[in-house]
Amino acid sequence: MQISFPPNLLSIEKWKAFKGKYPPGSNVEHRIIIVYKHDGNLKYFYVTSKVETARSLAMHDKGSLVDKIDGSDWDALDKESCIQCDKKHLHNTSEEELRKAYKEGGIKVLGEIPEKIKKLIISAVCASITFSDIEKMLYTV
Repeated sequence: MQISFPPNLLSIEKWKAFKGKYPPGSNVEHRIIIVYKHDGNLKYFYVTSKVETARSLAMHDKGSLVDKIDGSDWDALDKESCIQCDKKHLHNTSEEELRKAYKEGGIKVLGEIPEKIKKLIISAVCASITFSDIEKMLYTV
């Protein structure tokens, strides 16, 4: 059972994960990982189980894919998954929007991601050809 906090006490920080119907327009729940926070603006990647599709999309930017992760890497995962860590798959939201979704029951808190997943994301962002050096610094520090 998950303990509910008042939305204003919800900890929304870099490297925290949530589960909900993200990115916008998604009909299924994904795990999202905050990789940037500044002045209430958030940027996140989402975890997908559509591994083969992600591999083909990352064909020209192979280093940007965090591949072959599962429940042994992070207990929030229930099947083999991956994270596409390129500019096209970096999504925006706000603290306000996440708090509203939490209040309405639209997201669940998963907590801080494991160090292993964090290191894999940092490595993938740094390897991606789609980010500038400044962006790489912002999303990996």
